[in-house]
Amino acid sequence: MEFQPAELDKVKEQIRSLGRRDWVWVSLVLLSLLVVAGIGLALYWLRPGGGGAADVPVVLLAGLLYAAGVAVVAFNIYALARGKENEKVRTELLLETLEGQVGRLQGMIDPMTRVYNRYCLEELLTKEMSRSERYAKVFALIVVDLDKFKEINDRFGHLMGDFVLAEVGNILRSCVRGSDIIIRYGGDEFVLVLSETDLLGSEVVVNRIHKKVKEWGATNRVARFELSVSTGIAIFAEGKKVTDLIAEADQAMYAMKHRNAAGARADAVQ
Repeated sequence: MEFQPAELDKVKEQIRSLGRRDWVWVSLVLLSLLVVAGIGLALYWLRPGGGGAADVPVVLLAGLLYAAGVAVVAFNIYALARGKENEKVRTELLLETLEGQVGRLQGMIDPMTRVYNRYCLEELLTKEMSRSERYAKVFALIVVDLDKFKEINDRFGHLMGDFVLAEVGNILRSCVRGSDIIIRYGGDEFVLVLSETDLLGSEVVVNRIHKKVKEWGATNRVARFELSVSTGIAIFAEGKKVTDLIAEADQAMYAMKHRNAAGARADAVQ
């Protein structure tokens, strides 16, 4: 989830253009009416046989009507100008609100991986739990932890570690739906919240993640370092708390991590 300054500037310009467009059209209509009225009076005065003394009252009346029209137009222009000032204030308030909302959203995003940061976890999870309880739906929470990430930083430096984290963020985004939530929970740990997803559906996502991480490792090998992740799943049930879900998924994730480590040691012995 990304928010580009250029996109915000585009929204601002669209809002401002609405006011400018309305003002131009109103001005053109009033000016057109004024010109038509003036031309009509001129034609009446210049008509054959016109301009005589007998026409003075008529011309005077027409002049008074024309002056009244000008006064009405002037008053409307004044009223519109004041309305434009009020509209300008409203627009600026709207833009400030928009900037504030975008700034808040940007503050919720981890700049390295472009997913939500850990400070959003409780808020987003609480909302998802409330929604699931209201509609009697389940959702899945998946914890994803990079294996031996410290070794990447120690062997290849923190820049390489940052690169790997960003790539894992891209992989996770490619494995879930747009409505699902990805949170960077710790240094090398991510939490996925999959709405309306049961155990079977979450296992499909987990298998997809492992497959794509393995494919990434085969094509973007980091100095012969085999990238892998450990995952754990927890399914929400009514009555569970946020801490219960995270603890359950964490426990499953660490169980997989221990199995992976044991398997690696066994392979090394053989």
